[in-house]
Amino acid sequence: MDIISHALLTNLVFKDAPTTQRLVATAFGVLPDLVSFGPMFNTLFLRKVLFFKKPPQSLFPKYVMQLYNVFHSLIVWLAVFLLLMLCGFNWLAIAVCGWGFHILIDVFTHSSRAFPTPILWPVSKFHFSGISWSNKWFILFNYLMILFLYIFFYF
Repeated sequence: MDIISHALLTNLVFKDAPTTQRLVATAFGVLPDLVSFGPMFNTLFLRKVLFFKKPPQSLFPKYVMQLYNVFHSLIVWLAVFLLLMLCGFNWLAIAVCGWGFHILIDVFTHSSRAFPTPILWPVSKFHFSGISWSNKWFILFNYLMILFLYIFFYF
């Protein structure tokens, strides 16, 4: 899913959390994409995404895929979450759930053709082939649903 949707949905899920925790959770909700794609985000990539065209795989350096695998793995997320809980950082562990929420959304909004979400990486390359978030009808539906949810929960 796109980064704006991740931010809006994570913010909505954490709407009842204290403001600081909600903001940190929302930051963690966009973190996987920022870390994976941030270093190589450029005009060509932005142009491809805005016009709903699949960027060529050659555009992405190998490290992008490695970062994507690490930050889109439920195993890695669970390890971080449990480590924070064991160390007594419960407040931060709850906020890190924004990252887990990001992964769960991506499982169903990425197809096998473009950045499938490797939820069991590094143990397995298993992924679910969902609907591509870059489909213009899906984007329209997505933002209409987000708008509806915000109106429902805030007004």
